[in-house]
Amino acid sequence: MKFLVLLYAVFFIGICNAQRLKTENVVLITLDGLRWQEVFRGVDEGLLKNKLYTKGVDALRKNFWHQNQAKRAELLMPFLWKTISHQGVLIGNRDNGSYMNVTNPAVVSYPGYSEIFTGYVDPSIDSNKKIWNPNVNVLEWIENQAGFAGKVSAFGSWNALPYILNTKRATNLTVNAGFVPVKGDLSNVEKWLNQQLADTLGTSDNTRFDAFTQGYAIEHIKKHKPRFIYIGYGDTDNFAHDGRYDLYLKAAHRSDRFIAELWDLLQQDPHYKDKTTMIITTDHGRGEMPQASWKHHGTALYMTQSDNKEYTKYQKTGIVGSDQIWAAVIGPDTPSKGLIQGKEPWQQNQIAATIASFLNLDYNQFQKKAGAPIKAVFNN
Repeated sequence: MKFLVLLYAVFFIGICNAQRLKTENVVLITLDGLRWQEVFRGVDEGLLKNKLYTKGVDALRKNFWHQNQAKRAELLMPFLWKTISHQGVLIGNRDNGSYMNVTNPAVVSYPGYSEIFTGYVDPSIDSNKKIWNPNVNVLEWIENQAGFAGKVSAFGSWNALPYILNTKRATNLTVNAGFVPVKGDLSNVEKWLNQQLADTLGTSDNTRFDAFTQGYAIEHIKKHKPRFIYIGYGDTDNFAHDGRYDLYLKAAHRSDRFIAELWDLLQQDPHYKDKTTMIITTDHGRGEMPQASWKHHGTALYMTQSDNKEYTKYQKTGIVGSDQIWAAVIGPDTPSKGLIQGKEPWQQNQIAATIASFLNLDYNQFQKKAGAPIKAVFNN
């Protein structure tokens, strides 16, 4: 099986090179724990009506509700639906035969990000415990390729990111996350962000608000012109765990605006304009039924290992739907097809090789355990 994946990857990379891909830069964005249900269906009316989870219902209805499901989704994430769906591709609308799954056995954040970045599952990574990831990831591998030295960066709201990318080993990566201020020759904006970060509480003790991650990433792009940058938003997951559906919706909507701002910035910069591919995805899904499971995610294995008392009732089944994820891609080498469907589900472990392929690099040649590139997000 590994040989077949490698053979496919080599063949596919050869095709991509023959086509002379226009992509020179890649931006990877994750929205932590944002369900495919909100992405493709918009607001969940049952959760909207439930006062246990939702405050300020009238304002939310005014801003995000529509009887038509497609309109509802567009109101929640207008850039995704007005721009990406027309100029790129979407994966993961299970209502319409498009599937994408996590393959790690825990379906929580650290294993999910490790799967995204390395392209395969390490069974020993089965929780969110902050350990130094022993597995080489696609970021540090790209940074070691010709033309990418000092041009690979990562900004995340969650303070586990340096562990996931193992900055003890990958010392050449630029990584900023959690409540750590940026350092170096700072712009006035970065100085202001650092001061505000010191004076502001986050969504949790280990996660800063996404506004800081967005601000730092934008300043870094302007100053340093990275060829690959990862931006990890965390507000959606934290508000979901808090049981605040209203704030979860607002965070999703704001993340969509952040992504639009990033795309506009890239298209106004000659270094990036028409030469940059953006990939957007999530690390895991969430529950749907029973209704209370929307707050959570994880398999039965993870639930039995957790000391969270809320997970006791899910120890036999896990959170059904946690492994269901989605993705979106826009760029000069991606077809304008909107939703794409496949006979088999696409997988989270294919993202690493897909990133590399857009940069005309063959990650599968280096890491034979990694999933193959997602062929459907490339022009034929």
